[in-house]
Order: sequence, then C-alpha cells, then structure tokens
Amino acid sequence: MIKPGKIVFYILLVILMIIFFTSCTKTPESSGIQTIIYTSIMNENWDVYSIESDGTDQKRLTTDASVDGNAVWSPNGDKIVFQSDRSSNFEIYIMNADGTNPVNISNNPAYDSMPSWSPDNKQIAFQSNRDGDTDIYTMSADGSNLVRLTDNEADDSNPSWSPDSKKIVYQSKRDGNAAIFIMNADGSDVFRVTPKPYIAEAPAWSPDGEKIVFTYYGDGNSEIYLINTDGTELERLTNIPEGENTPAWSHDGTQIAFTSSRAGNWQIYTMSMDGSNQYLLTNDKATSGEPSWEP
Repeated sequence: MIKPGKIVFYILLVILMIIFFTSCTKTPESSGIQTIIYTSIMNENWDVYSIESDGTDQKRLTTDASVDGNAVWSPNGDKIVFQSDRSSNFEIYIMNADGTNPVNISNNPAYDSMPSWSPDNKQIAFQSNRDGDTDIYTMSADGSNLVRLTDNEADDSNPSWSPDSKKIVYQSKRDGNAAIFIMNADGSDVFRVTPKPYIAEAPAWSPDGEKIVFTYYGDGNSEIYLINTDGTELERLTNIPEGENTPAWSHDGTQIAFTSSRAGNWQIYTMSMDGSNQYLLTNDKATSGEPSWEP
C-alpha cells in the first residue's frame, strides 16, 4: 500500500515535470499571433495569401489570372505593396490589406519588382531594369518622385530598409557573386557586408537595426544566416541539406519567417531569432514562399 506522503510526492513530481517541459517548448503563439502574407500557387496561379502565425485563418488576397507575389506590408498595416504582371509586364501595385483596390504605381514598360516599404511610410524601394541593367530605385508611395539609387553594370536587387529609413540593404553582383551591401537612402556610402567568395542574397534588416538576416550559400546549399550590420559575427541559423531562403523578421524582432524545401516542396516556416523553435507554418501541396510579417 502506497503511503499518503508518497502519493503527494508523486503528484508534485508530475506537476513539476509538466511545468518544466511546458516552459522548454515554445509554441508559435509565444510572441503573440501575427498575420503573415506570402505567395503561393496552390490554386494553380501565383497569388498573395495571408495566414496567422499559428497556421490558422488562411485567406487568398489576390485572384487575378496574372502572377502576383513579393508582397510586403505597409508600416501601418492598412496596405500591401506587391509585384504583378497583370499589365503584361511586372509592375509595382498597392492594394488594401484585404486585397481590394489594387493600383499600379510604377507604370513603366520595364520589369519592376521586389518592393520594400520604408518604415517612415514615405517611400517604396524596388528593383527595375528600366535603364538597362537591374538597379535599385525609390519612389513615393503614390508612384511619384522616382529616384535611381544604384548605377552599376552588375545587377543590384532585393532592397530592404533600415528601421530608421536612412539606409537600404540589398544584394549586388558588382564583385562577381551576389553579396550583401548597405548604402544610404540616397545611394551614397556603399559598403559590402558579407564576406567573399560565397553567394549571399535576400537580405532583411532587423527591427532593432543591429543585424541583417539573409540567404547564404556557404557550403553549397542555401541556408539562413545572421550578420551584424558592420559585417562582423556571421551566425548560421539553419542547417539542413535542403534549401532555405527569403527570410523575414517579425515586427518585434523575436521571430523569423523563411521558405524551406525540407518537407519536399517549398513551404513557409518560422523560428526564433537564434534559429530555435523551427515550425512549419504552411502545409500546402503547392509551392509557397516570400513571407512578410504584419507590422
């Protein structure tokens, strides 16, 4: 017969074990549920979708027969900027957060893509080949005040703003392989962030302004890495044989969404900023990618 004292002991032991394992297992809700927009071809057409960061409430935001993608939230969360070829060539569009009222703001016969909204809500950076090679441009959110920031024979692409809207991080092939560079918002004071010789792409500036997350081909396959904005302290966050790319920060800087092919096809995952707690967000049969967190 078990003594009452031992019963109490075992009950307390079980409770302590439950508390311990619960505290060690973070769920996607640990930083609060946020909405993520992304691109998917699940309805046999490339469209923009939204989903909650716990994997619920998936919604289709664009339904045009064109290719829509690379969607990014406005800083106040009421608009989404994205690229679309619904005008026969890729242009930059803005629509309401629910997908209504898309408006073409670039209006140029060239290939305009990869938009990024400045945190001060004033400008949109994007890449375009309107002057021959691919360069970085900015324009006001209504499409006015176009400014060319880079003028290099090599491709400059994938712009992302610093939190204070004073700098832009981007990828460039000006040194051969694609690498990560930073410049002032007027195109001045360019410097290289990532080391040679490996390929680095798809940079995104952390909300605290201290780090850049990006895709890095350091060992032959693409993985997600962090680096300080001055080029120091390169840190690997993912380590699997399959490819990973297009990382994006959560607004509070605690999580990173990214695209991975580890499940057999490209899907959206989230993880903590140190690479832990990697979680499959989308589980679509079709390819999904290019995540962006709500502000």
